[in-house]
Amino acid sequence: MKDRRLHHQRTFCSRACAAILACSSALHAAEEPPAPAAPAPSGLLPIPDYSGDLWSRSHLTGAWGGTRDELARKGVQFDVSWTQAVQSVVDGGRDTGTRYGGSLDYNLAFDLMQMGLLPGALLKVRAESRYGESINARSGSILPVNTDAFFPLTKTLDEDIAIALTTLSYTQFLSEHFAVMLGKFDTLDGDPNEFASGRGTSQFMDANLNFNAALALRLPYSTLGGGLIWMPIPAGPDGGISVSSLLFATTDSSTTSGFGTFDEGLTWITEADFSYRLAGLPGGQNVGVLYAFDQDFLSLSGRLFFQPGQGLQVPTEDDTWAVFWSGWQYLVDLEPDAPLAARNTANGVPDRQGFGLFARVGFADEDTNPVEWSISGGIGGRGVAGRGNDCYGIGYYYTSVQTNRFTTAIGVRDHAQGFEAFYSLAITPAAALTFDVQVIDSVFAPIDTAVTLGARLRLVF
Repeated sequence: MKDRRLHHQRTFCSRACAAILACSSALHAAEEPPAPAAPAPSGLLPIPDYSGDLWSRSHLTGAWGGTRDELARKGVQFDVSWTQAVQSVVDGGRDTGTRYGGSLDYNLAFDLMQMGLLPGALLKVRAESRYGESINARSGSILPVNTDAFFPLTKTLDEDIAIALTTLSYTQFLSEHFAVMLGKFDTLDGDPNEFASGRGTSQFMDANLNFNAALALRLPYSTLGGGLIWMPIPAGPDGGISVSSLLFATTDSSTTSGFGTFDEGLTWITEADFSYRLAGLPGGQNVGVLYAFDQDFLSLSGRLFFQPGQGLQVPTEDDTWAVFWSGWQYLVDLEPDAPLAARNTANGVPDRQGFGLFARVGFADEDTNPVEWSISGGIGGRGVAGRGNDCYGIGYYYTSVQTNRFTTAIGVRDHAQGFEAFYSLAITPAAALTFDVQVIDSVFAPIDTAVTLGARLRLVF
């Protein structure tokens, strides 16, 4: 049960890097003397444009009569996104059937530099609600086929959550190239990829195509921690480089404060993120290593033994590790004359109109992790036949699983694999309706290959 509660993805430090990289270019501009005709930004975060009518603005509720613009200029930004999904297992799986559920994400940012309180400081808050049911238990997949419905982690699948505070983080820039972070963070935006991220709310729904499966059993979703971010080349139109090293509690605290979890084990991640232009086209890579320690991890290579006075004992290991890589590269840019901006690979939407390739590879400790290695890849993009905000993707994943005589006897195979394709129809910039199909070849031999169909509606207020 403990491993199940830690079952998810994705690295924590990439999410931190994505937020830091987006802020660093603004900080650099703020440090330069302003030109008389065009003052430099005075804060870390870019100020959103809330203007426009219902069919063109970035948020459905707009500028609130100018109040929202005024708050942003004073360093306070707030938005709510509502995601609803209906999915059906139409063939195979553990059981066929249709389920509906949804989630609400509340994001609040205090740009303390914009507020004139503290240079280079940023405070972020994220809260989440969840309701309804999903087909995650019906599909036969190890990882959820509806990522958004799986998080935050709870004791039982599809447990309703009135509200959970999953992020309360503080970032402090000490220079243009160096920052420190601490607080409570969620990890779902880690390992960001231009064509395969989005938390299951805007691009792929399957968790195998949202993060690296090799990390799934060894990362909490929401946890307390902190670390250092070094940016030798701050993010800009031509790319950037960042290196992060973070330490946090291994125990998940999705629905708790997280205090008192540090003595239950720690996880350390060091990661490097590169973005660049190859033949004039944007691309990026991410490589990292995870090491978790001071916790009892089940030893898959050990044998049961009898301890006098304690009975039959299961062997454990004190530590575990994983290494991972991801990459993405545009192949076609449909708006070559539009100005390039700093990459934002964590927002779940391709920054440019065009399409490209993505891939992920991960290897885990065979002594403690049922997953030996995993690979995924595919194609994604934005903009089709004059519809510049429509997004799409096609992806495949393969996960190699350890087996032994016992697991083989109960019908566990040595791999799982799957396919997903989606098309996201942009009703407005703040409303998207996604159609999704998945084919899942389960690791459990008695379970027939599952075919799922789904629809997802996301609204940003």
